[in-house]
Amino acid sequence: MPSASRREVLAAVAASAAVPLRAQSSNRITAIAFDAFVLFSTSRVVSRSKEIFGDEAAAFVASASARLFAYTWLYTSAGRYSGFEKLARDAFEATASAMGRELRRSELDHIVGGYSVLEPWPDVPSALEALQHDSVRLAILSNLPRRALVSSLAAGGIGRYFEHVLSTDEVGRFKPAPVAYALAATRLRLKVASIGFAASAGWDASGATWFGHPTVWVNRSHSMAEPAHQTPDVVSAGMEGVLRLARVDRAHRRQRT
Repeated sequence: MPSASRREVLAAVAASAAVPLRAQSSNRITAIAFDAFVLFSTSRVVSRSKEIFGDEAAAFVASASARLFAYTWLYTSAGRYSGFEKLARDAFEATASAMGRELRRSELDHIVGGYSVLEPWPDVPSALEALQHDSVRLAILSNLPRRALVSSLAAGGIGRYFEHVLSTDEVGRFKPAPVAYALAATRLRLKVASIGFAASAGWDASGATWFGHPTVWVNRSHSMAEPAHQTPDVVSAGMEGVLRLARVDRAHRRQRT
C-alpha cells in the first residue's frame, strides 16, 4: 500500500482547521479510525516480561510504557523522529536499568516483539462485526509500525475488518501531531468530521478531538480524566462506546437478523 504524499497529508491538516474543535453531533460518521490499544491488550508484552522479571513484570511494563510515550512526545515536539520499536527498546532498557537490571539485546527484542502478536480484547470481534454490518469503514491509526499492526491483526483473526492499516511512520511524526491524524482523512478520502476516532488514552482523545474528529475515549484502564485534556464526545470502558459514537445499535441488528 503506497504511502500518503506529503501534499495530501498537509491538505488534510489544513482542512481540519476549518472545522470546530468539537465535532457537531449532527455529522454522520461513516468511518472509524482506531488507536491500536483500543483493539489490543498488551498482555503479550507483560507475559514476555514476566519470563525475566517475574511478579514485577506488570509494574515494569507500566513504567516502561510511560517512559515510551514520553519519548514519542519528546521527539514529536522537537520535530524529530525515530521508529516506535527503537524508542521502545530504549524505554525498556532504561526502565530495567532504573530497577537495577541489565537486559541483553535478545531479551529486549523478545519483549518488544510482543507488540507484533498483540491479543484482541474480548469485546472487539463482535463490535467490529456490528460496525461492518452497518457499512462503517474501519481503519487503524497507530504509532506502532505497520508490520507489527498487520501481524497482530492476523494473529488475532480480525484483519478482514480493516480497510486501512496506518502507521505514523508514514509521516515521521507520532500522535498527537496533527499531521499524524491527517493520515485517516487522506487515505479514507473523507472529511475529518465524518471519521470517528477511537482512542485508548486521554491525551490521544484530546489530540483527535482538537484535530476535528468526533472522538470516543475507550478508557479500559479507568484512568483519571485530566483537566488539561479536551473532553471527547463519548467515554466508555469498552467497545460499546465506539458503537454509540457511530450510532450502531447492536441489539437492533440482532433483531433484524
